[in-house]
Amino acid sequence: MQIAVNAACLRRDLPADTGQVATEIIFALCRQQPEHRFTFYFDGEIPAHLTFPANVTPVVLPLKGGKRWHRYWWREWQLPRAMKAGAAQWYIGLDGTLPLRSKVPAIILLRDLSFLKDAGLQSIREQDSLKKYIIRYLDRAKQIAVLSATAKEELLRYAPGAASKVVQLEPAVSSLFRPLEWDDREAAKKTWSGGVEYFLVTGSIHPRNNIMPVFKAFSALKKRQRTNLKLVLAGNLAAAGAEIVKALESFKFRHDVVWKEDLTMEELASAMGGAYALIYPTRFDGLPLPLYMARQCGVPGIALESMAAREAGGETVLYTDPASVDDLAEKMSLLYKDEQLRNRLLVMEPPMRPGSSWDAAGAALANLLK
Repeated sequence: MQIAVNAACLRRDLPADTGQVATEIIFALCRQQPEHRFTFYFDGEIPAHLTFPANVTPVVLPLKGGKRWHRYWWREWQLPRAMKAGAAQWYIGLDGTLPLRSKVPAIILLRDLSFLKDAGLQSIREQDSLKKYIIRYLDRAKQIAVLSATAKEELLRYAPGAASKVVQLEPAVSSLFRPLEWDDREAAKKTWSGGVEYFLVTGSIHPRNNIMPVFKAFSALKKRQRTNLKLVLAGNLAAAGAEIVKALESFKFRHDVVWKEDLTMEELASAMGGAYALIYPTRFDGLPLPLYMARQCGVPGIALESMAAREAGGETVLYTDPASVDDLAEKMSLLYKDEQLRNRLLVMEPPMRPGSSWDAAGAALANLLK
């Protein structure tokens, strides 16, 4: 069977930014289906770090430019033409889109509907396009894969007619994420913060990830506690994040903020394992993977109140009012000075434990292709 994959989003699918979820799922599918041929279509340069399974052929269909209609032309003309030439029998859209001009049966992966609130990681143009066409994508798709019960519930509230098409995939966290022994944790602290305790924030430097409120809360904590505690940011700069970087340059405690880009999954696991606690300030991601990662590392978490965070963390996470920087600062201070609270959170059982690989998700997608 010939399967076409819109893999353009894999160019930005990085460990600290997105958990590399789309990459892990589609690679798992390809490895499990060696009898099928997959053609991955990219809209630009293929990242050097991607090593494809043997049954994958990567193809670059260059965008004609940076305007909105160029993206539309790529999706509705360049991509279908290439799919037809390759005799595609199925299409998989990893970014939640599909070519409406194509008659090829389609599966789309939809992480969340944050773009409806202008809170997605996509560019403004891409979010506008998704808002315009999402109902048509949902209608046309044969199957729709989501990554959490929260994402499924959100989708069915928005498009109840899609209920029979929605399949929830099982989340996974690599076995690289594990509790560190004392010596290993001290080594991790030395690597990421110069040897002192630190709060960790993972995710791209993007307004949707609420980095600015974290800066303000961290400032309040430093003034209250007068500690050498540091804040480590693990994530790459997004085009929309320039104002955050500018704010960091003039931030009073900027010397206590460490920003690391281009982390591998191994490095992210080390940074997570060495952290005193994780701060998860993202509200609209359908899969709060950092909370699962932290829990697997034996690291407590603080999260802005959201359905997805509750699904992942239950009572094992401290939640804060999304509208209150003071509440975030208070929870950070409380967790930092109360070791017993930290230990109580860690001994509690989370609502669910993710798998150790994305193989189950890949197998679920394979069942949809039958």
